[in-house]
Amino acid sequence: MLLLSSCYIPDKFKSELRLSRYGDYSLTFKGDLLWAPILDDYRKGKVTPENEPEKIANIKKDLMRDIAVRKLESKGRGRFGVEYERAGRLEKVQLIALLRRDARLLAMRSKENGAIAIHANAMKPSDAQILAEMGLNMEGEFRITTDANVVEHNASSVKPFGTYRVYIWKIENALSPMPHLVMLRDDDPKRPLGPRASEAD
Repeated sequence: MLLLSSCYIPDKFKSELRLSRYGDYSLTFKGDLLWAPILDDYRKGKVTPENEPEKIANIKKDLMRDIAVRKLESKGRGRFGVEYERAGRLEKVQLIALLRRDARLLAMRSKENGAIAIHANAMKPSDAQILAEMGLNMEGEFRITTDANVVEHNASSVKPFGTYRVYIWKIENALSPMPHLVMLRDDDPKRPLGPRASEAD
């Protein structure tokens, strides 16, 4: 019934993306992730003392598939405390996702025309209502710090920081506008774009 059928839901989090005008990035996330399908199983009474340890272990194993997950702690009932760090450089055409392409919370996509788009997944109102009925929420703060030419965004506020600007999104609940930003990349003559084995996605 839920979009909640195959996604992670962030809560009580702080996340920041530092993104240079050349496409170099550093992405961090610190907060909770809730695995939606098990939340639905709890709601329907499908989780028992006998099968709960295995279900929790499977979620933990899934999260640890991403080498950018630095810390992981089960807080019970499908909630995990997570620390995530990833850095690299976007190639000319590339998609990078937090967490993965099949379970993405946030996507960074570089395009042939030089644009880089950052977009977080939104939740349908019906799913947000179910989340509220379970006594759960989605709350946190996301920031993008960049010196790039930003041509489109929906940030809650923007603050200057030296030669950079900080775009801030305050996420109050599951129906808050999800982060969206588009910037134009500058060419870096010192670092021509090309394949980097360390940045295999």
